[in-house]
Amino acid sequence: MNEIPANCVEMRSDSLIVFSENKSKITFENPDHNTYRAIQVDGCVFNAADGQKCDKLLESEQYADQYFIELKGGDSSKAVEQLKDTIDKMPPRLVGAKRMAFAVFSNTCPKNDTKRQAIEKSFNPTSPLE
Repeated sequence: MNEIPANCVEMRSDSLIVFSENKSKITFENPDHNTYRAIQVDGCVFNAADGQKCDKLLESEQYADQYFIELKGGDSSKAVEQLKDTIDKMPPRLVGAKRMAFAVFSNTCPKNDTKRQAIEKSFNPTSPLE
């Protein structure tokens, strides 16, 4: 992965960093007002010709934390594939970086649903992604 284009990045230090799309919303608490890069992955870093990709990446200023985000109205299987493909295309920029993936849906997802459990297991537990 080459350098991320500057027009795809917004520097954020809000106490609450919010992403929303397709009636889905995720909020990251940032009480210390640390600086993060809010990166528009889909349609900016990657275009349609690049295949599946997640919507956003929130990355700490020092590259130590990377949060891959897919905001969906539904279709959990597609969300997982988009996250996996993006993570494969965007290796960590810092060795040992903490990498997490979030699939956020506008409909509810029960905590102990078997489909959710299968999705969680589909990520390799030995990978650096949590």
